[in-house]
Amino acid sequence: MTPRVPSAEAQIDFLSNMQTLLDEGQFVASYKFALLIALADLAVELGDDTGRELEIPVEKIAEKFVAYYWRQAAPWSPVGRADAARVLAQNTGKAAEVLTRVLEVRERVSAYESDVRRNHQEWKSLISRVKRVVTVMPLWKLQTLRGRKLEFLYENQATGNAIVLRPGVAFNLRRFHALVTGLARSAWVQFIRQLDKNQSLLGQAVDLEDFLFGTPRADLSDFRPILTDLQKDQCFYCEARLHGRGAVDHFVPWRRYPVDLAHNFVLADAGCNSRKSDLLADVPFLERWLRRNGDAKDELASRFTAIHVPHDLDVSRQVTGWAYAQVEQTGGQVWAGGKSYRTLGGDWRAIIGT
Repeated sequence: MTPRVPSAEAQIDFLSNMQTLLDEGQFVASYKFALLIALADLAVELGDDTGRELEIPVEKIAEKFVAYYWRQAAPWSPVGRADAARVLAQNTGKAAEVLTRVLEVRERVSAYESDVRRNHQEWKSLISRVKRVVTVMPLWKLQTLRGRKLEFLYENQATGNAIVLRPGVAFNLRRFHALVTGLARSAWVQFIRQLDKNQSLLGQAVDLEDFLFGTPRADLSDFRPILTDLQKDQCFYCEARLHGRGAVDHFVPWRRYPVDLAHNFVLADAGCNSRKSDLLADVPFLERWLRRNGDAKDELASRFTAIHVPHDLDVSRQVTGWAYAQVEQTGGQVWAGGKSYRTLGGDWRAIIGT
């Protein structure tokens, strides 16, 4: 049967079910929030906008879990109480196993996730253990509410090495990615705050979400010398000389996809960075971005590895294609350089090959 894009009513039903899942779900650990975010991210990275089913290997979900909890395995340090720093609890009972596994590898192998990824034996072992936790704990329990089941995302088979998102689900996760991940992150933060084991440590902390998930204001200084060399100290957009004063810009804005993918960064002058703001750049800039990453593929991979940052050019291209598709579908504008803006048409598709 030919897949169909969900109707407006079906999209509203999806959002209503998502809200019900968060309102009525039973949460004894943060795993279910992580699972929702993982499904949304993987729908972007692996799916498309046809409305068809999407098979997602549990191993891919486990990899996402490691990435999310890697940051959260760092100790939280209360202001003025560095001696009291400790890792925040993630569940109501004993220590969350995923967090325990990540902590053990961080301490024994490396504090950098990218280093562990390159150690194939360690990475395979870590993913295998996390996959087992995901399969036993949140995967088949996510859609179980108090007294009923709400299987709108995928069928609860209770076994297997993959799940299959129902028709329309990947489309909705891609269309409403910011909303779904925002709701899940907000609920995750609230869950962490309410745990008795964390309250004495957190106090009235207001920056907990930044600590747990990062922000677009994260320190990007390590990227500056790489981008300066690559762009010959010129602004990526207007090509004016920067004289060392460029800003590291997210080519696909953080607001649209809040994950720091290394290939996504460019160096821009203050004017271009400000005018582009949270918009996508016009098609000629997209073509330039694709050409840059393709021509310097090996050099970028080597230098990103040297500064211990995750990088995957194929994933970056997939996310970028998704972002442009979202703007086109909503009749949104892109920044065309200077003070010019235009409504995005379908001309970007020939450039990125979708």
